[in-house]
Amino acid sequence: MSTLTFEKLRQRIRDASITQERLALQLECDPSLFSRYLRGLRPAPDGFAAKVAAALDRLEQAEAAADEARRRVLAGTVK
Repeated sequence: MSTLTFEKLRQRIRDASITQERLALQLECDPSLFSRYLRGLRPAPDGFAAKVAAALDRLEQAEAAADEARRRVLAGTVK
């Protein structure tokens, strides 16, 4: 996996305001091993980047839904 891919994943994790540890645990991966994969210190298994990206996509979707629900409640459009 390329260094650029790792950099993009690390940036997405930072942007999502989630810790690497929390994301690793959600993916059922040892946090220290997860960190080594992201830093390129250990070869990541096939599909690792796709699995991380999919988890981040789900997190972003959940955050967007929560933001929309919060907006509706604050606007008084939810009964």
